[in-house]
Amino acid sequence: MRWTLFALGGLLAAAAAPARAQEVPADPANGLALAEQLCRNCHLVRPEQRGRVPDGVPSFMAVAGRPGVTQSRLEAALIHPPHPMMPNPPLSQQQVRDVAAYILSLKP
Repeated sequence: MRWTLFALGGLLAAAAAPARAQEVPADPANGLALAEQLCRNCHLVRPEQRGRVPDGVPSFMAVAGRPGVTQSRLEAALIHPPHPMMPNPPLSQQQVRDVAAYILSLKP
């Protein structure tokens, strides 16, 4: 009986391993490339970037500096924008993680 439970536990652990192995870490450099492509028309995405943006649209540096900003909160805001003027960006789940990681890399 113990051997059967041990074997079953090993099979379950082995089955879960590929799912963990497939998770790719967030890539801030890719997040920057995506932000420059999709977000720079409304947001200042780099610290050295200058120019006009629509009223009330925060820079990525301002977003990163907000108290309580986290990877998961940024991801949620990118998936479900908090205001109607921001369109749903056409990003995969990995790309959302990458953009959020880039924004967090700007944290003061």
